[in-house]
Amino acid sequence: MSRWIQDAGHGGSDPGAVCYGQAEKDWALEAALYVNKRLKELRISSSITRNTDVSLSRQERTSKVKKYDKCISHHFNAGGGAGTEFIHSIYANGRFEKLLSNEFDKAGYRVRRTYTRRYPNQKDRDYYYMHRETGSCRTTIVEYDFLDGANRQKLKNKDYRVGMYECVVKAICREEGVTYNLRKNGISHSESLYRVIAGSFKNMDNAKKRVKELKGAGFTAFIERNES
Repeated sequence: MSRWIQDAGHGGSDPGAVCYGQAEKDWALEAALYVNKRLKELRISSSITRNTDVSLSRQERTSKVKKYDKCISHHFNAGGGAGTEFIHSIYANGRFEKLLSNEFDKAGYRVRRTYTRRYPNQKDRDYYYMHRETGSCRTTIVEYDFLDGANRQKLKNKDYRVGMYECVVKAICREEGVTYNLRKNGISHSESLYRVIAGSFKNMDNAKKRVKELKGAGFTAFIERNES
């Protein structure tokens, strides 16, 4: 079985993207901590580059990562787009990223693209140092949607974000041939999840009222705007 490491992008004095008061580094850490914990629950070997809000130099980060077989580098995007992006080395075949894309798609999350990027004027060199300077470790950079994009309001909901992190866990289970299960409060649940839509409203106040009612009853709820 592969030895995984979760890289929480940025950290400390490097906030990453900052949009509407939200620093990328905080949610990147949230994602890395969550995936690391879940993999350990599933008995998949996993470690982490940082577990608090500390600064890591480029060398410190890559030195940690290159000791492992596979890495997820957790990030959030900026620039006004929408959807998750998966970036792999020019020397990787993209098979694992297809598993990631499939899990996000099944869960109803938009996938923007999967791609590689080469260094300018050097076709045999990766652009991102997490691919270029991490030795034989097979690294995937995951950009969990845009902090300033169309899904900005959805991203404020932690359950929505955790759903994306769980998609990463599922893809890793498939990669490792490990049976996936979701544990909540010690109770094992099936892999299938079903979303319940509790109304559509033309008036925002009515939509907010319904969300308040659902939350009051103990349900997770958020507003999604659909343009017709």
